[in-house]
Amino acid sequence: MVSFRLSNRRIIKNNSNGILLPKLFCFVLCFSLWQAVSASEGGGSNYLPGFYGDFAVAVFPDKGTFFNNFFATYLDTSGEVGAALEMPGIMHVTEWDIFGGRYLLGAYPAVMGAWDHSGKDNVGRFGLGDFYLVPFGLNWKWPDVTVLAFEGIVAPTGYYQKGEINPARNVWTFDHIAAVTWNLPAHNELNLVFGYMNNLENHSTGYKSGDEFHFDYTVAHYLRDSFAIGVTGSYYRQMTADSAPPDTYLYPRVEASTIGPAFMFIPKWGGREVTLSFKWMHEFDVTGRPAFDYWISRVWVEF
Repeated sequence: MVSFRLSNRRIIKNNSNGILLPKLFCFVLCFSLWQAVSASEGGGSNYLPGFYGDFAVAVFPDKGTFFNNFFATYLDTSGEVGAALEMPGIMHVTEWDIFGGRYLLGAYPAVMGAWDHSGKDNVGRFGLGDFYLVPFGLNWKWPDVTVLAFEGIVAPTGYYQKGEINPARNVWTFDHIAAVTWNLPAHNELNLVFGYMNNLENHSTGYKSGDEFHFDYTVAHYLRDSFAIGVTGSYYRQMTADSAPPDTYLYPRVEASTIGPAFMFIPKWGGREVTLSFKWMHEFDVTGRPAFDYWISRVWVEF
């Protein structure tokens, strides 16, 4: 889903004889990496801040098939390292009830471009990204609360070449998601999304990234049924240590938060309602890599 190799000219090296700090042709870290801690491979993640958090995030129709396009672009605060991601997806809400919840599933192919202008040579890559699958999800509804639980799977289907800048990460990731939408008085709404990710080994490098926790939120106010404004944000932290072969470069453990404005409106196009949402998120309290700014948009329409 998301792949960006973060600035690393000085990177911790895992070696039984001690910590080495070699100079690599890669991106530039904005601070010294003296801490002997592990991190997600490449300093990146298959989680993108703001990917899950949105307006009415847990609310789905009772049945139907829907087109859901996700677009994001992000840039570090130096303006030198960034990426753009496009994920046109299909969600299908079935008529089947399991444990009292409506069963749904979906699939999101991806294309991605990434670039680095931090060194003397500009490098970049555009290509097929990793496929994102939702093989199983359940949606429960009560008068003021809606709950969504699903399994998100990132499949390593995109372009990947060891030692290069890549639009994919070459790692299977299993993301366990729980989302809640709570309708509050005075046309307000609270959306919370919790996720815990397990990564498998990158077989090209032998590197296994640790588990990751992420949390997205959106607090919204509806000025009318078809227009809402809000505040959105996220929190991310790598929870467990990596494992890697000897003499393998390890990356610093990442922790970061974001916050920013968001708005949503629902125009009609071709006789159908089209839900559009936009957000900008600024990253702060970042450790382990440079801070980024994120611009994210979504399109949702029923077939």
